Amino acid sequence: MTGDTAKTTPTPTQTSVVIVASEPATPPPAATALPVTVTPAPANATVTPVPALPSTAMLETGAKKQAYPYAIRGMPQFLYFNTYDGVRDYLRDRYPDRPTDFYNVSTLEDYYQHYVSDPVQKKYLDALVENIRERSELPPERARIAVSLIQHIPYAPTTQTLYPYEVLYYDMGKCEDKSILMAYVLSKMGYGTALFLYYPEHHMALGLKCPKQYSIAGSGYCFVETTSPSIMTYSNGTYAGVGKLTSKPEIIKLSDGDSFDQIAEEYTDAQSYDAVINSAVWNDSGMFLDTFNYGQFGYLREKYGLFDLDLVKIP
Repeated sequence: MTGDTAKTTPTPTQTSVVIVASEPATPPPAATALPVTVTPAPANATVTPVPALPSTAMLETGAKKQAYPYAIRGMPQFLYFNTYDGVRDYLRDRYPDRPTDFYNVSTLEDYYQHYVSDPVQKKYLDALVENIRERSELPPERARIAVSLIQHIPYAPTTQTLYPYEVLYYDMGKCEDKSILMAYVLSKMGYGTALFLYYPEHHMALGLKCPKQYSIAGSGYCFVETTSPSIMTYSNGTYAGVGKLTSKPEIIKLSDGDSFDQIAEEYTDAQSYDAVINSAVWNDSGMFLDTFNYGQFGYLREKYGLFDLDLVKIP
């Protein structure tokens, strides 16, 4: 018998849902030679000017080179990316008012649309996506890098919803913040995304479009934990102060896109991981596994960059 000591993970905080509507661009009508009648605007009409965006020089002040760890097939790596005080300063003056009826999903669309549609943020988030693309020629491996990188960003409670860029800037976020960031990145890589909102447990996770046999309740979206390193499709974890996710999640579609059809590998590994955890014997000294399951756990821990047992409790 082999043992490890376990500690408790931080309690997830209040989470919520994002709806990102993706509308196809409508081409302008063809020009015609027909006469057009123009009605003059009233003399007292006011025109609201479109606010000018800050200059690049203003936005890119206070550059900070950050290193984001991730693991791909057992190989720990780092992605280096510059964040800027100027972009942070621009965003922190633009928080929308939080909906008063937060448990009414229909009231949240405009709120979350604000967080993912800012044109300044888009420029810098898209640079991150391009950085990830350059790390592999294979689209599925790019998605795996993105998932691992965002999972490895430290979990921390935040007093309000963070912009996706702010999660990178502060190098932290709660499940809500990190799920929105992951949804943005994977949607830009061409995948369909959704949000899994567990109201009773106050938890949010990402839904990644996938074959139905691997999805949550045949929904066509696979569960992806965002708070810490985890195997895609593994949804049987235990959360401090909550326990397991037993409620049926609200599934809110974020974006159309491709299915991650290669997720069978993760599904098989998640099943193996679940069997290992279920075989464990817990006591005051920690978690004990037999030789076979301890070896299997070590393999999966290395492959996906899972946290060690002496750092956090593995559910």
